Amino acid sequence: MTTLTTAAEQTPEQTPALTVTAVPATLPPLDSVAGSGLGLASRETRSQQHPAWAPRQRPLDETTMTERAQAEHRREEERHVRSLARIVALACVEAELGLRSARQLSAWLDLATYQKMIRRADLAQRIRATRSDGPSAAPKALGARACRLGQDAYEASATVQMPDRARAMALRIEKHRNRWKVTALELG
Repeated sequence: MTTLTTAAEQTPEQTPALTVTAVPATLPPLDSVAGSGLGLASRETRSQQHPAWAPRQRPLDETTMTERAQAEHRREEERHVRSLARIVALACVEAELGLRSARQLSAWLDLATYQKMIRRADLAQRIRATRSDGPSAAPKALGARACRLGQDAYEASATVQMPDRARAMALRIEKHRNRWKVTALELG
């Protein structure tokens, strides 16, 4: 017959030993579990591979961060220059058509280019006075492209849709005193 002993009656020598199993710090990678058939990947394989569920840590050094910041700054600058080219092209065509005062272009153009646009708008107004054309529909900017030439210079092109045709404009945009200005333009 066997006798049962309670926990109070047991001596330290009779206490059963507890077994502790080691829990891995990370879960096994999903690709090693799937590739091993039964999920029995060796411990060496698990420790050598990066877990598939964990994001990879890339070292972030200062050069990478500054390069990323500079690239983002260039992209933002190019977006701004394209937008400026589109706005100026549309405003110049509107000034030629008499839909906008040419004086409004002074904020975007440097002095020589501004004087050229004033003369062009005056000539267009004289030609319109001799003709008896009715008011035309408002032009619409279709798009613009920009190409970086240097640290503070871009060449851009823009297209403006008019009721009867499309017009293209080439612009040179430079930075003066932290402000972008059109220093040359050709309107086709």
